[in-house]
Amino acid sequence: MGAPLAGVTPIMAMTFFGFSLGKKLQQDQPHHTLRPHQMFSAGMLAGLCAAIIVVPAERIKCLLQAQANRSPKRFSGPVDCAGQLFRERGIRSLYRGTVLTLLRDIPATGVYFMSYEWMKDKMAPDGGSDRDLSAARILLAGGVAGMCNWVVAIPMDVLKSRFQTAPDGRYRGVLDVFREVLRDEGPRGLYKGFTAAMLRAFPANAACFLGFEASMKFLHWMIPDV
Repeated sequence: MGAPLAGVTPIMAMTFFGFSLGKKLQQDQPHHTLRPHQMFSAGMLAGLCAAIIVVPAERIKCLLQAQANRSPKRFSGPVDCAGQLFRERGIRSLYRGTVLTLLRDIPATGVYFMSYEWMKDKMAPDGGSDRDLSAARILLAGGVAGMCNWVVAIPMDVLKSRFQTAPDGRYRGVLDVFREVLRDEGPRGLYKGFTAAMLRAFPANAACFLGFEASMKFLHWMIPDV
């Protein structure tokens, strides 16, 4: 739990920063309403921005999880894991699996924000704004968005985790991992862990978006002119 707990705050900060930046780059005016495909584009930028933290955090997390049932353990914790990886092969070792992470996160985060904003728009009260949504509706929109995100992300997440935990030199690239999964487990192997991901996705992302919306309201109250 150490690596994801340490990484979650900066990862989500970079994700929402990237989404905000992506929206501003497409808006002619500050409050101009964007279409779903524009929300998708802004979300893709969010996935790209977060990758600088996501890649090393998930590399460490995957290695620690992979050794959970082994004895003796190679790493004593996330700091030890990061230190060993850096000493062995430098910064490149920490960023192993970057391409697969980008292939997972760029489209998945695009779907994530597009589905969230679409649901907020559809649930907005008649004559009102999506800013007037109740906490329950924000939780629903956030939870469904999280599930949509993982439907897109899971195949690449399976490939990424296998690549990041494999010994050096086992795979030459993305296609090697893909072929091995299909050969050994068939197409269903790409969706390993689907049920667990869905069970986690709804509550985790419902809470995430509720926290985000509450934080934004608080900041607008504190600094109304910004």
